Amino acid sequence: MDSLKRFRSEFRGWVRAHNRAKGFDSSPDEVLKRLETRVPAAMLRQIGGAYINGWLQNERGYFVKESDRMGPRGGQWTLEHAGGGHVNPCWELHVQLADYGRLRTVAERHGLTTRLEDRLMDITVYAGQNLLLYVENKTKKEEAIRLLKRMREYGNTGFDLGDPDKGNDPLKKAKYLVRNGAYPQFFALSAIGFEQVFRVEYLGGDNRFVLHDSELALTEPLLDTIAEGDAPPRSFVDPLALEIEHLAGDMLWVSPGSGATVYNFFVPSDGGDAIFLGVYEDGRVWSDVRALGEKTASCLASELAFLGVTLDTSKDWHFWRKNDQMFFLQDEDPVDIARRVVTALLPL
Repeated sequence: MDSLKRFRSEFRGWVRAHNRAKGFDSSPDEVLKRLETRVPAAMLRQIGGAYINGWLQNERGYFVKESDRMGPRGGQWTLEHAGGGHVNPCWELHVQLADYGRLRTVAERHGLTTRLEDRLMDITVYAGQNLLLYVENKTKKEEAIRLLKRMREYGNTGFDLGDPDKGNDPLKKAKYLVRNGAYPQFFALSAIGFEQVFRVEYLGGDNRFVLHDSELALTEPLLDTIAEGDAPPRSFVDPLALEIEHLAGDMLWVSPGSGATVYNFFVPSDGGDAIFLGVYEDGRVWSDVRALGEKTASCLASELAFLGVTLDTSKDWHFWRKNDQMFFLQDEDPVDIARRVVTALLPL
């Protein structure tokens, strides 16, 4: 099948599945027409090619995920509500999927590993254990340029991984470059009609770095790279982060941890932003009970109890437990956890 035809077939299927799930009546052809007036056919062909190659698959009808992503869920939604029982394409996702298909085509020939939504980063390419390239996707060039300007400022002044980043996308992306020794050799920004690849120079203390302009195309950092060994294991936090974002939008948010915790999930509280879910590298999970407050902590404990999870609200903070044993995130379904957490923290 022609790659563009394959994409169109998948896209129409997403809209039909969304209609069934939500009781909507959006026209698949009308939504597709709006997408094709904005996103070039060459990008849509890259997505169709990724389906033909077996790299992408649909989940729950209108979610899309990597075929080799193990474990439950972890898919990204392909459509967004437009009001009145209709939908829009999720614009930025199509940029991301197109870049993924393009990069993976090259990576496969060089023994490199390409991933979507990896440790909260849009796209990553690994050469063995080393993070070669991190790509951040936006819909519009103007958005990418604004992000670049602020990231460069953070790289110049430095920052702490514990600095608050609620609503601060540039700080989050700057953190992704340096947290847990990630240190990608290249960073790229990509949008419709725009891409720019940067060589990253790390300056040491205070997490300072410089993004050096290059004339490289997006795939060029992959061409002369040889992988040694396997890529690091996938993060089991990514599926949960995707599910919480889908259900809660920006009302709940996740940030890189600054100590033993590698990820912190936050909710607004009377005393300021509180960690309702902190995740260690090995999958242990804890909650800041005191910061959540008695009422919110009790609601969270009640919802978690439906999953057999115990949260002791008499403590200042507490590791989640299940069946009198330590709870480990990688052993659980992120959809179930996300639904219970969002129900507790954002009641109707």
